[in-house]
Amino acid sequence: MMYYYEKIMYQYQLKKLFQTQFMTFLIFAVIWHQQNMIVVCSMTIAMILTIILQKNSLSLQQKEIQIITLFQNLKEVIKDLPRHHFLTYCNQNSLSPEMFEKAYQTLENGYVYIILSDTRSPASELISLFTKKQYNHASIAFDKELKTMVSYNNGQNRFPPGLHAEKISHFYHRQGACIMVYALEATAEQKRNMILKIEQLNREGNSYNTIGLLLKHSFQPNIMFCSQFVYYLLRIAGIAYFEKKEEYVKPMDFVELDYKRKLKFLYEKKL
Repeated sequence: MMYYYEKIMYQYQLKKLFQTQFMTFLIFAVIWHQQNMIVVCSMTIAMILTIILQKNSLSLQQKEIQIITLFQNLKEVIKDLPRHHFLTYCNQNSLSPEMFEKAYQTLENGYVYIILSDTRSPASELISLFTKKQYNHASIAFDKELKTMVSYNNGQNRFPPGLHAEKISHFYHRQGACIMVYALEATAEQKRNMILKIEQLNREGNSYNTIGLLLKHSFQPNIMFCSQFVYYLLRIAGIAYFEKKEEYVKPMDFVELDYKRKLKFLYEKKL
């Protein structure tokens, strides 16, 4: 018994020590050089150790499969890193006037719509290692048909990462992708305030807060990740139904922290 206790304590202490050192390296790397290789190396080692240390019940074969999958996903994510900017805005005017016109036409329908998605993308699967949740992307729309859906994302590998209009078809990356859609009551004035804020973000510029997924910090006001953005809009409109610092909000928080039952579940759909 003592042997297993000491082994568990050693793994726990090793994990905490590594996390502390990793975060320190990452902060300095981001401050001094956005694409510094130490970021890539630290992220790789951190994620591998996360699997090894936290999945002790897995067999050796299962761990090998996890690590192979991890490297495949990391390869895709690392290839995409040079497009991301953690300190400055790289995206601007990505939303069209037509999108805003459609959004304003929905002011009187009484709802905004929160969409949670499991895209099965490499980034989504990596994020799930930390969140331990299936749904790892959040979006917001102003119409029930989701024609005005927006969020922060990687720009579909075609546009600078940041604020973009979204379509359900964008969410399918691998078999098993799915979405959940919820409705939240909102007055015309509340919806108008959210749309005005999106117009401001679109006009001023923005970037996807990749580093914020780990550091829980934004270096500029308009640098956000998806759930941070959705919660920010709800707070701006005065309809945030749970209290949490924006940088700490995860997609599933919108459901799991809905203690007052503000959300109306509409449907879950496989893509």
